[in-house]
Amino acid sequence: MAINGVNSRMGYYNYQSSINNFRLTQALSRNQRYMEAISPVSRVSNSYRNTSLTSSMAFVKNYSNSMSDLMSSANALKSTNQSGVMNDLVVSSSNSSVATATEKLPVRNAQQIDVDVQQLAAAQVNVSEGVKASDKAQSDMDFTVGNALNSVNVKVSAANADGTAKTNAQMLKEAADQINNGSSNVKASVVQKDGVASLQLEGKYTGAANTFEVSGNLGAAAGADTVKTEAANSKYSITTGGKTTQHESYSNDVYADSYRIGIELKGVGKSSIKADVDSDKIASALSDLVGSYNSSLKLLNDNYDRGTGVDRQLRNLVAGLGSEQSLKQLGITVNKDATLKFDKDVFAKNMKDNPSLTKSLISGPGGIADKAFNKGSSGMNVQSSSLINGDLIGAQADSITNPMNAFGSYLRSGAYAMNNYAAVGMMLNYLI
Repeated sequence: MAINGVNSRMGYYNYQSSINNFRLTQALSRNQRYMEAISPVSRVSNSYRNTSLTSSMAFVKNYSNSMSDLMSSANALKSTNQSGVMNDLVVSSSNSSVATATEKLPVRNAQQIDVDVQQLAAAQVNVSEGVKASDKAQSDMDFTVGNALNSVNVKVSAANADGTAKTNAQMLKEAADQINNGSSNVKASVVQKDGVASLQLEGKYTGAANTFEVSGNLGAAAGADTVKTEAANSKYSITTGGKTTQHESYSNDVYADSYRIGIELKGVGKSSIKADVDSDKIASALSDLVGSYNSSLKLLNDNYDRGTGVDRQLRNLVAGLGSEQSLKQLGITVNKDATLKFDKDVFAKNMKDNPSLTKSLISGPGGIADKAFNKGSSGMNVQSSSLINGDLIGAQADSITNPMNAFGSYLRSGAYAMNNYAAVGMMLNYLI
């Protein structure tokens, strides 16, 4: 009769399994790896999983930021973005000696305005006859400067307080000071050259209506009642959209495009005022887009095995942003590793030679901005789980095959939960 089934086949198997487990426990009690693992087995396993999870989550965050940066860089070049560089128009003049231009209000449409200046607006100028500055004054001054609305009465004595005679230069300076301190809309100055002085009177405002008169006893300022330069309006024409209109203004500061563009008339002649995009700003935005694209490509390439979603987006990005010829027109070439290289000088030349085509390839339908934005948007719509499903499978496999994790699982159920073959396998793994 078999005791406890020793003579039975299953009883012997269980008996041998118990002996092997007992021997394994004794052997592992002297093994440093076992002593380090037996108590904190669950912590080692959690630490491993936490490290893997932290790495995966960090990648998902970097991936999201990368796709967002790509979309943002592309959006700066989209024509539908009203605050983007393709709608940030600036004005310039082809001949600054004739006219200069500034943006007074946001310019909505690219355009060219041809300006033909026939006459500049001018202020009235009177200049007295020259007198020797150091000579003694011959008479007092008592005259009026201005018009019916604004005038000033000038009174200057030819003698100083001590009775000595003033010089002509003194007389003219005192007269100029009284005019400038008055409200005649006339500014006065004393002009001296080679010892000869004269009083110059100039209207504060340009325009044919802004005239003034000088009358009375002029003394050393004799001749100041004679007009040297007539007050005049500016006369110019503007041609836009094939239509020419004639204009006249009291000022040389005029406007076009419903007061959006300010034009300062500088001289007689012709100039073309253009409202267009800023090539330098576009070049900078293109450089940013290329940088974002290359950065996204590198991130995907370095992590392509993390998940199927990464691999799909990498293939999507490598498909490119346009034909080789189109990219070449923008100064962009494709490197052997699929990254892009931007040449600002090539872009600037093509932008100047063929601006319409170049701008269309950037922000037109199907242009580089649209393609890059759509690729970034497609990347943002990828499920996060597909970005790291490779990580998750790897972590699960490592957890199953990790001997510490396996032994820890048995420990939680008791050492005798291991069967005979498992015990022998453990012994071989740890002791051999």
